[in-house]
Amino acid sequence: MNAMYAVQFDFPGGRETLSYREAIEPILGTGEVMIGFEASSINPADVKISSGRIAPRAGTSPFTLGWDLVGIVDKVAPDVDTFRVGDRVIGMSTMASTGRGTWSQLVALPATSLALAPAGIEPTVLAQLPLAGLTALKAVDELGPIPDQAVLVVGAAGAVGSCVVQLLARLGVEVHALVRTHAQGDALASVGPVSAVYTGEAPASSFGAIIDAAGIDAAYALRPGGTYVTCVPGTLPESVGANGAIGVTVIVPESGTNLATLLGYLADGSLNLGEPSVFRLSDIATALMAFENRLGRRTVLTS
Repeated sequence: MNAMYAVQFDFPGGRETLSYREAIEPILGTGEVMIGFEASSINPADVKISSGRIAPRAGTSPFTLGWDLVGIVDKVAPDVDTFRVGDRVIGMSTMASTGRGTWSQLVALPATSLALAPAGIEPTVLAQLPLAGLTALKAVDELGPIPDQAVLVVGAAGAVGSCVVQLLARLGVEVHALVRTHAQGDALASVGPVSAVYTGEAPASSFGAIIDAAGIDAAYALRPGGTYVTCVPGTLPESVGANGAIGVTVIVPESGTNLATLLGYLADGSLNLGEPSVFRLSDIATALMAFENRLGRRTVLTS
């Protein structure tokens, strides 16, 4: 087997246990595409996995981190006819479920998890989309029929939350936002139309639908019979379910089809991603420190 480099850890312990090291090239399976790494982003899930708060449910040590991926097709399995060598693609690996990370010079993913990347958008911008965008899309879908009343988005200034705000706005939904700081509230002006911004706490019993993108208990703001969607597994408030309320935890599948939908929104301008802070994959320690101290910007890794 050929050698390459990847960001891996043998046991959890935070960024101190991560290293950019020589690793074994993945084996291309049936229905899969081998992708040469161009860019990925750092997500809170990466920090949770490396620290041991989340344990991968498949695979064995050493584990490669990373969920998002933009890269160039290096080879395809014989049964794959949707992509060709040289195509730029975008995809997501559900690392916590599969144990297969994307912070690697070569990554093998199912063809069904990928979409063709559009020309004219930099890989560093596209790399912010997969996990955050797919999570937001699934959260909005979980609301069911488009509500004719305001929806509260908790953590609206974050990666997932800002996508939720924009996806709701493109559907004509009145969006209210809950953020931690006034600076985050000010930053929402560049995200999309928000009717009201609350700092620290939202009005009690005021919303028929809430999407929590930050894992913060805002059930106090839900009306009886409302719908509460959390994007952070394990954070659905116990109080949801009382008074006929519906509680949903978002489980995000790999989906090239859904990524293509999100790319369409990028193309028509109804979804926008900001300019990130960019670091080399080999400089993962510095990148993670920047992520932990981030001020409104995504942290992206490049080859």
